[in-house]
Amino acid sequence: MFRFILTALLFIFLNCTSITAQEKKYYFYSGKKYGTESQFNPLSLILNGSYDVAQIEGVGRDITKYPYRHASREIFRNLTDPIFSIRSYGTQHFFMDQILPINFTPNHGQWWPNYNLHLLGGGMVYARTTEWYVYHGFPAPVLFSIGTMAAYHLMNEIVENGNFAGPNVDPIADIYFFDIGGMILFSFDAVKEFFSEKVILADWSFQPSFSLRDGTLRNNGQYFSFKWKFPSSDKWHLFYLAGIDAIVGTSYKTDEFSMFSVGFGFRNKKFEVLDAGKNRLTAKLVWNVGIFYDRENSLLASAFFSGTYADAATLNIYPGVVHLGNFSPGFFVTVSQKGEPTFGITTRWTPGIAWN
Repeated sequence: MFRFILTALLFIFLNCTSITAQEKKYYFYSGKKYGTESQFNPLSLILNGSYDVAQIEGVGRDITKYPYRHASREIFRNLTDPIFSIRSYGTQHFFMDQILPINFTPNHGQWWPNYNLHLLGGGMVYARTTEWYVYHGFPAPVLFSIGTMAAYHLMNEIVENGNFAGPNVDPIADIYFFDIGGMILFSFDAVKEFFSEKVILADWSFQPSFSLRDGTLRNNGQYFSFKWKFPSSDKWHLFYLAGIDAIVGTSYKTDEFSMFSVGFGFRNKKFEVLDAGKNRLTAKLVWNVGIFYDRENSLLASAFFSGTYADAATLNIYPGVVHLGNFSPGFFVTVSQKGEPTFGITTRWTPGIAWN
């Protein structure tokens, strides 16, 4: 298995080195000073991606209390002996639940986020991170990007593992099949062109912030938007947002650069245990509505309304909308079902601060 990983990473490096040396076209990052793109950097990626499940009820937003040492041991034990873990889970069930997109029932749909968030979203973020390092003049941008992706993907698995002990196939599917697969997939210009020109894929993640009151991580989350222009229209697009949400709707082109999107779907409220011994989980879904405004696929504002308790309503205003002289901060507010608010202010380069 490790021979496969080294071969895959070597392929990624060799395939991208020549491209990076003469990089002329930026597919997913071009240094915009507004919207979600203005806040994209390795730190915001790690906070949004690694702790994505902190949004889900019951996980907890105090990231200092996660069992990192225990979870790290469990993750590396499963990754170093994947065959044993897959056999313990059941090889057929592993491929049916985690790999093959053929079962759409909630109890067997663990493959759904693997394709959305790890293969396509994660692959695009790998290409975007490489472009970020190129744009900012880093040496060996491919190696820096691989290191960033490894850190965020491993931390994501550690956080999701929590206190579980035993064979766990989730990190095996995520990392070996979809994370590495996404990096390979988005090493090709044809793929990057398709997802930046035909089906437009963008990172519309939240604005991670730390609470001044209790130090908890607030308003973080990793989200990816997909837009596909209807063949019969120049203004209307089919819209899909992937994250802990799955929202489907339409986008309308308001001018040459800007689009307004709205959609309805579902949000993962909390995890429900199907088989505790195998760490087999499913999502308890509640309704969710999203409204979005972007410029050149860099999100300027978003509003969510859902059936969750803590985040019944969430509004994010990104840098580039409000200007205080030469300074353009971002803002957010979330309101619980009891009307309890959390406010925050963010900047382009550092995590924001929140009051709750």
